Amino acid sequence: MDRFVKVLRKISIRRRLAYAFIVLCVIPISVMIIINAFFEFLYSNDNLKSNYENFAYESNIRVNDMFEQLELKFKYLKENNDILTDLYLYATTPKYQTDGVTNRIENTIASIMSTQGEIDYTSIFFEDGTSFIYKKTLIDMEKIRSRLKDGLEWYYLDYGKKPALCRTENVEIDYTSGLKARYVVLINLEEIENILNNAVGSSKQKIAITDGKGRIVAGSRFGKSDLVYEVVAPISDTGLHVVNTFTGKKYDLHGLITTILLFLLVLVTSGAVIYLVNESIKIPLNRLLGRIEQTNEEDVLVLKEEGINTESKDEHEILNNVFTSMLNRLNEVLEETYITKINETELRTRIKELELVALQQRINPHFLYNLLDNVFWMAQMKNYEEIGEMVSALGEFFKTSVSEKGAFVTINTEIENVKSYVCLQKIMHKNQFIEEWNIDPDIVHYKTVKLILQPVIENCIVHGFEGMEGGGIIRLTGKKELNTIVFEIEDNGKGMEKDVCEKIRQKMNSAILGIGDSIGMRNVNQRIKIYFGEPYGINIKSQIKEGTTVSLCIPIKE
Repeated sequence: MDRFVKVLRKISIRRRLAYAFIVLCVIPISVMIIINAFFEFLYSNDNLKSNYENFAYESNIRVNDMFEQLELKFKYLKENNDILTDLYLYATTPKYQTDGVTNRIENTIASIMSTQGEIDYTSIFFEDGTSFIYKKTLIDMEKIRSRLKDGLEWYYLDYGKKPALCRTENVEIDYTSGLKARYVVLINLEEIENILNNAVGSSKQKIAITDGKGRIVAGSRFGKSDLVYEVVAPISDTGLHVVNTFTGKKYDLHGLITTILLFLLVLVTSGAVIYLVNESIKIPLNRLLGRIEQTNEEDVLVLKEEGINTESKDEHEILNNVFTSMLNRLNEVLEETYITKINETELRTRIKELELVALQQRINPHFLYNLLDNVFWMAQMKNYEEIGEMVSALGEFFKTSVSEKGAFVTINTEIENVKSYVCLQKIMHKNQFIEEWNIDPDIVHYKTVKLILQPVIENCIVHGFEGMEGGGIIRLTGKKELNTIVFEIEDNGKGMEKDVCEKIRQKMNSAILGIGDSIGMRNVNQRIKIYFGEPYGINIKSQIKEGTTVSLCIPIKE
């Protein structure tokens, strides 16, 4: 085995694939085709004959069933006592020769024969020309009677209008007097041929009915030149025969041709696939080997230092050696890259922390100027009680917004910060608005990014209540929804147009916060997304003259 492997390794990959294709595909399929062709040729004739006989047998059963049904109808007609009695009385007693008796006989005939769709005409007549007919309006009785033949029960009848298959018999009405009547039934050949067509079991099969002289009376005609097999069987008690003919080739080469075509298709497809696979391997492999052959002396020295054989001519061994060297170098590069990546990550984290600190320190100076201005004028007006309240509220506000270390505070601390801010704003705006607090007690111990509610409430007061003389309401709701905490700040201010609201949303979701931007909802939205990710942040809904609702969504954080 080792010797065989060594011999194979001296052959190029391209030739190995070609040899493998021949051994695994071409030879087995060729052998299979030859064996299959031999057995196809050997047994095709017997198989065809057996199949033809099976088809003919099934067809004969159907045709015989049809004629048995017709014979049963004919037998029931000629043995019907009511008809026999009326015929005897009509022929022997003049007073019975009335239209009423005639109609009764014909109605009885119709009731018996009308259920058989292929029956075109039924007649009973005496030698003197008296007749009783079913479907008399469709058939010329005189033409039929002139063409009837004695002594034949079933035969082909061409009476001028259209050909038919005729069933006739002389029936003895009275044994004593020897009174007889002729019973005639004409079968529609179109209906017969439809039944024959339905009895066909193969596209190569044709069925015909012949009379005693071998003439076709119903069914398909066929040429002797393309006739392969013929099965003739009598139709019981009729003198007719059903002939099943089969056309085509004596030997069924269809299966053999299909197998050969399939073999060629598999062969061509496999060859194309092998060629493509071979080319896909050969081209890059040749390029790689060419690159290796161009390796400079420095690279060769590196390979030798690593204990790698550079003199081998086996392409697999060359690739394996080069791959080993590449892995060693790759490990060194990965170590260097990993260290660099850690340094970059630490640097980016530090930059993000500095940006967040800067964002939190950008408190709107306009609010402080207005607040200190109010304190100054209250002092001038000696409103000491409000001054004390403002200073106390201001102290609480700065305690939570500036003094608290870290980016996170409890929701309770954030709410207290907002309450201090609202207290200051109510004093500054002469109590022109009221506030409502609906905070779920179960959420106050969770953590949140600090200073996310105050900027939103500031917008309600500064922009929502602008131009209002009083009656403003701010409603702050905090609740838990699944794995998130949702704050809703509602006001009954003047609201916004849809396009204005959409512009605010776009600006709020802008990726970069400009240096000149004031702290606000954009700031809040940015900080929430930085700390918690994109699914969280601010959503705004507003309608003119009905107010604005701002929703803040953050995850639950212990």
